[in-house]
Amino acid sequence: MLVVFSVLPTAIVGMLLAYANYRLQRENVEQQTVLVVRAIQSDLEREMAAIESALKTLATAPELGNGNLPGFYHRATQALGSGSVLNYILTDREGRQVLNTLLPFGTALPTRGTPAQLGKVFDSQTTVLTDMFTGVTTKAHIIAMGVPVVSGGKVIYSLNIGLTPDRINNIIARHPMPEGWLVAVLDSSRTIVGRSREPERFVGQKAVPELVNTLAQRDSGFMESVTKENIPVFTAFSTSPLWGWTVVSGAPKAELHRELLIQLAQVMAGLLAALMLGLWLARRAGLKVLSSVGELNDAALALGRGDDITLPTLELQEAQAVGTAMLQAADAMRKVKFFAQHDALTELPNRLLFDELAQRSMSMALRRDSELALLALDLDGFKAVNDSLGHSMGDEVLKTVALRIAQTIRGSDVAARIGGDEFIILLSDVSAETAMQSAERLVEVLSAPYPGVGLPLGVSIGVAMFARHGTEMKTLMLAADRALYAAKAGGKGRAVLASG
Repeated sequence: MLVVFSVLPTAIVGMLLAYANYRLQRENVEQQTVLVVRAIQSDLEREMAAIESALKTLATAPELGNGNLPGFYHRATQALGSGSVLNYILTDREGRQVLNTLLPFGTALPTRGTPAQLGKVFDSQTTVLTDMFTGVTTKAHIIAMGVPVVSGGKVIYSLNIGLTPDRINNIIARHPMPEGWLVAVLDSSRTIVGRSREPERFVGQKAVPELVNTLAQRDSGFMESVTKENIPVFTAFSTSPLWGWTVVSGAPKAELHRELLIQLAQVMAGLLAALMLGLWLARRAGLKVLSSVGELNDAALALGRGDDITLPTLELQEAQAVGTAMLQAADAMRKVKFFAQHDALTELPNRLLFDELAQRSMSMALRRDSELALLALDLDGFKAVNDSLGHSMGDEVLKTVALRIAQTIRGSDVAARIGGDEFIILLSDVSAETAMQSAERLVEVLSAPYPGVGLPLGVSIGVAMFARHGTEMKTLMLAADRALYAAKAGGKGRAVLASG
């Protein structure tokens, strides 16, 4: 019985440690799914903003104002890109098609099939993004965006662009995910419009009922659910306030549960081994066992409290091995905590830690009436490096980028990698002029040659100022993203300050 009671505290601590590790891993999975959702939602909003901007520009074509529809048909046909941009359609207030680039000009056009949602273009004179519907001409799944065509102060037409689900799937595919993870995009009717796995099978279907019911109650959050394939997952979701679409990310529960069972089995195996060893040694080393177990119990209690542990030299070799295992477990817990808040590749803070540090800096800036700058960075030419030289070289480039950023900014500034080749930096106590000087210095540093990479690499940077462009991180990020998009559109390899 003495042996049993000596080993039992260590076994209990081992099981508690295994469960604590499971909780940490689950929290990390939750954080990672939320970050995936935020990254894809941000990418999706930028894509839709770019489409809206191009569509509004086309809606001001002079041919529409003077009634030259054949001339506008030619202009719209020339403006069509390839791939997932399907067509341009001009509709009147009754939803009748006036022009459709899928059909030759002058051909009889369908008299029905225009989504009722596009009627809001005339009623509110605003941009409308429809839910998925089946095209009358193509008989395929389509998403439409419509903008008003205004003449004489009145909306005379709705200019609409047809998009295929491939456009959404391509956005999802830009974001690498762990094996088995799933991402889906839902329109406002909770219909799947994009999916990372088997999109041809599931696009056009409704989301699972429990997710639909949850979305009816709140716009974002974390839950446990099942996929359309009935796979249990940890699910993060967020609905865009701009378009009403929802991005959903799911991580399979089975892998996390399997690791917990393995850890518990290891603890039980260790308990059994310790019991057998204790019974064999009980008569010969009773006092040594009691002394060693006492030291281990103190260390186990410290480990349970989350304190750093130190072990003296134990009198029994077996007890010393258990103590070493506990030291390794404590080190593993420190690593788990570190990587829950840092990017595994570059070891920069991740978005979760960045937001926490940024919130503190913004609160302090408000109290001191000082300024902050948020920089959004996106590498130019990185995709070509991955495609030509492989992902291992791409990873080395990202590590070098992180090192150059850390060497360029001040110790009081914070840099984070938020996914792919995207980084964000918070500069504290700077003016707009100083922030732009720092951003231009980063453009110069990050555009320098990279070892082993013969391809051109650079960076575009968008700069937003606190509190001129917003007092909340989400508002600042949107302003910095718009400035980043302007830097990209202006020729890349430059820094642009947000307007306003």
